[in-house]
Amino acid sequence: MDEFKNAMRLLEHGQFKEASPILLKLLDDKPDDVNLLYNLGMCYTELGEPSKATKLLERCISQDPEFSNAHVALGVASSRIGDLAKAKNCLLKSLELNPDNPYALKNLGAIYGNEGDNQKALRCLEKSFELNPEDPFAAYGIGLAYLKAGDHQKASEYFNETLSLNAPDDLISKAKEALTEIASRELKSKGFRMDAVSYITHAMEIFQDKSIEEIKDIAFEIALKGQDGLDINDPSRIIHLRSLKGDFTALHLVCIMYAGFKEFAPGVDVGMDFSDEYAMAQKLFNPTGEE
Repeated sequence: MDEFKNAMRLLEHGQFKEASPILLKLLDDKPDDVNLLYNLGMCYTELGEPSKATKLLERCISQDPEFSNAHVALGVASSRIGDLAKAKNCLLKSLELNPDNPYALKNLGAIYGNEGDNQKALRCLEKSFELNPEDPFAAYGIGLAYLKAGDHQKASEYFNETLSLNAPDDLISKAKEALTEIASRELKSKGFRMDAVSYITHAMEIFQDKSIEEIKDIAFEIALKGQDGLDINDPSRIIHLRSLKGDFTALHLVCIMYAGFKEFAPGVDVGMDFSDEYAMAQKLFNPTGEE
């Protein structure tokens, strides 16, 4: 197989460590080849060596100043070093050469977001996603921008979109955490929840006859289900557990989990704040305060 094609195949599968020596060897024979400079530069960025990457990408751009993606790659490498001003200029230059470069738009949107310019971030990210609707990172970025803007409905839409795409595990986890945060905010925005008090009191009744290990089993099973999404604002969906008999809504399960962690790991943040409801449930469950 042609060595360059082999390196490209490795890059497509995220095998940057394996691809880099092949590209480096090819570059020895063709030190001014823009494709080699560009791909090896991106490789070094992904391998956590952005300083090496910037040198190669600057050489690439000196050979082909109108290579739009090379400016994007240099912008990404510069941002990894912490030179955001240079990163921003590189991305703007890329868009000057190609206003419809989705990668430049996505990364520029991220920089605007870090700068606190949410409107510009949203414009860039939405255009990037329109041009490349299979990019989970753009979808996630749009979700974050809407979350910062306080539009929970739109934010949820794009976080769910992220989950529907071919996203890496760490991004999936972030999207799920964001959805949980939105659900928690919306739940608490409704004020003190007597339904949560009732569910937590029910959990306390269940736990009376359970060992700590059994309580852990229940709480961890609910936590695992939460990784796949528990919509606490949907009372119509009925969920079943292996470790506990009954029909449960997502809110009911989250309340049981909250009470469970209070039994064996009270300091753990489970992503929902039911402290007021838990205190009320304690009074209802044990009105005399006796142990």
